[in-house]
Formats: sequence, C-alpha cells, structure tokens
Amino acid sequence: MIFVSSWDDGHPLDARLGELLERHGLNGTFYVPIRNREGHAVMSHADMRNLDRLFEVASHTLDHCYLTSLSHTDCEHQVREGKQQLESILGHSVPGFCYPGGKWNARVRQTVIDAGFEHARTVGNLWLGITRDAFSIPTTAQFYPHRAKVLWRNYLTGGHYGKRLHALRTLTASGDWLTAMKHLADNCAARDGVMHIWGHSWEIEQHGLWPQLDALLTHVASLRPRALTVGELASMKSGFDAPQQNEGRSRP
Repeated sequence: MIFVSSWDDGHPLDARLGELLERHGLNGTFYVPIRNREGHAVMSHADMRNLDRLFEVASHTLDHCYLTSLSHTDCEHQVREGKQQLESILGHSVPGFCYPGGKWNARVRQTVIDAGFEHARTVGNLWLGITRDAFSIPTTAQFYPHRAKVLWRNYLTGGHYGKRLHALRTLTASGDWLTAMKHLADNCAARDGVMHIWGHSWEIEQHGLWPQLDALLTHVASLRPRALTVGELASMKSGFDAPQQNEGRSRP
C-alpha cells in the first residue's frame, strides 16, 4: 500500500499537520501560495522552510487564484511568480504544483508545464491508483465528512466510473465517515493500492477534526504503508487513465 497526504493553502496550522505526520512516521506535501486573496492566513517564510526540512513544499500560485477565470497573461503571472517566489523563500527549485480550487483545463495545464513544473495535483477524487499524466494527479478522498450524496455527485461528474467505483462504495457503505475512511485504508492495503488524502488545515480546525485525523493516521500507520510525497508518487507510472479537466469547485 502507498499512502500519500497533501494539504492545500499554506495556512499556519499546516505546522500542526506536519507534527501529526511526523509523529506517525508518514509523509506529506504542502501546497503553499505566497498570499491568499480569499482571506485565509498564509504561514510565515520561516514556517515554510521548517516544513520543507521534513516534507515536500510545493506551489499553489502567487495569490491562490482560480486560473481558469484569468487571462493567459494573468494566469502565467500567477503560476510563474508563485513558483519563483517560493523557490526564493526555500532556496531550491520547486517541481510540484496544485491547481487552486481544483480548476484547470488544457490551457492552464500547459501554462504549468511551460513554467517548469514537473507535476501537478488536481482534486479529482475516488482514485486508488497512479495516473500516467503527471499534470493531472488525482486523489482518493478529501479529509472532510462529506455526505453520501455529495460523493455520488462527484462520482457521476468525474468519469472513469469503473476505476472509481470501489472507493465510492467503500466510503458510502458506513454511516460514519471516519470508519469508512479506515475501511478504505484497509482495502487499499489488501489491494496494494494507493490512498491519497487531501485537505486544508484551516478547515480541520474550523470543524474540530483534529482527533479524527489523528485516529485515521494512527490506523494508516498500523498498516505499514509506503509513505510518499506527491512528487515521489508522480515519478511512478502506470496505465491508468488521466482524470478529466475540472473548472468546478474544489470539494466533491
């Protein structure tokens, strides 16, 4: 089993996420904008460097802008400046990127490639494997207590139904979402699959989900997974189809 976790928006509470992951011997990728025009705080440069010592820190644009709504010039500015400023803060190249809000299309994807990134994560959910397109990396589940009808809606609009049905069935089989997430981890371990969870530290704080995250990570760690960053996952290739372009919302 491969376990990947990735966390968006670069909130100061990402430091707490890093502490949890380190305690459980797991890995993580943190997608950090330089600023967040939606109003959420962004961690200090020192905190970014501290996370970077143990985990992968990757780019999330300059201002956390939804790129599909921008002109080509503004999109390019957000992608390139976000990369260059983060690299200046960290003191090394940054090969990873995440599309803010999960909004991307062919034009945005090419802009990310042209900026020199090597891989990019989407918010495509319910995947249990690796895609061959390093610029449309999907996830398995958001760490958030979504209702079954939300997961079904995401499934129906996301395509690739055969490859995503098992995760959907597992996550909707139990009335308790944390139990369902643990069952999904068990199934991934049994199938030697990939479990990739993602989320936001500010959202975990807002909904009081820290105990649930600790419980899930405790369970995952007991399964002795191969814990990878998104960049390490991207270096692996498979025959899975790539997820579809998405200009919609970040949640399923």
